[in-house]
Amino acid sequence: MNLFHEYYNCYYQVVRQILMEASESPVTKDRMRALAAQYGYQESELTIVPKLTAGTWPFLDESLSAVLEHPDFLKPGALSFTALQKSWLAALLKDPRFCLFFTDAQLEELSGYLADVPPLYEQTDFRYFDRYLDGDLYDSSEYRERFLTILSALRTNRMLAIVYENRQGKQRTRKVAPYQLQYSSKDDKFRLCCKESPGRSRTNATIFNLNRIRACHLLHDPAPENLDHLAFRSIHRAEEPVVIEISGERNSLERCMLHFANYEKHTQYDETSGKWICSIYYDLAYETELLIEILSFGPVIRVLGPESFLQQIRQRVRKQHQLFYGAV
Repeated sequence: MNLFHEYYNCYYQVVRQILMEASESPVTKDRMRALAAQYGYQESELTIVPKLTAGTWPFLDESLSAVLEHPDFLKPGALSFTALQKSWLAALLKDPRFCLFFTDAQLEELSGYLADVPPLYEQTDFRYFDRYLDGDLYDSSEYRERFLTILSALRTNRMLAIVYENRQGKQRTRKVAPYQLQYSSKDDKFRLCCKESPGRSRTNATIFNLNRIRACHLLHDPAPENLDHLAFRSIHRAEEPVVIEISGERNSLERCMLHFANYEKHTQYDETSGKWICSIYYDLAYETELLIEILSFGPVIRVLGPESFLQQIRQRVRKQHQLFYGAV
């Protein structure tokens, strides 16, 4: 089921932006192309602009001005949600991870808006069988307070002072420049990606588990502006990417692109085999996690290399076979 289907989809948003400008003054074709590129996909202008200028979508007159007499409905806040969308949001509101991103006042406002809406699903409808049981303490007020502080630092490009406890129980105060939050579905944990001591000549990117951060304070110092390139990149990158072949069956290409969206990857179509070849670049710290994720796709994915990763795949499959059927 496509939850949002055609409601307010990408094309809708692009046309909405064009009509908002065209309601004030005529909009040029070049401006329409720029808006299509900004709010849509790379190829969006090839479909949208010709339909608007040719009159197939009759929203513009000959001067390329909006023909709408009351364009107020195009403005932010004027769009209404469908019953299905409200039901989905009501379900999200019960997810403890969802609540981490909002203040108490915002959650109270959302709860009031969705008070009479039945949730699309309940958290008890899910059973996780491939996840560790020592996930982050999302219900902890201290954890949530630290999470909101980190979010504020990321949104305002500010430095953080954190007190981090290592596995030996020793605590140390660190000054860091955050650039990304990561979530591990296998560990059920959030991680903070940051650079330590950015004022020094040698700086190291590192990752901290949020559950081990004992205190967190927002500093007045601005974070460096050149950290964007580190997002979604491996800190301890493997020498070779994992190369997988995607069959395309059972919507496997779309599922893979969505599931591995947090990895740096390169995908191309092999015309000879009629399949997609995807190279996934990953951090060595998450090699086991990536291995489990790939195995979860079953026969629609075939691992081509490297050999070291293939050996781990074979080992896991042998253990699974022994568990169910005895020795090979």
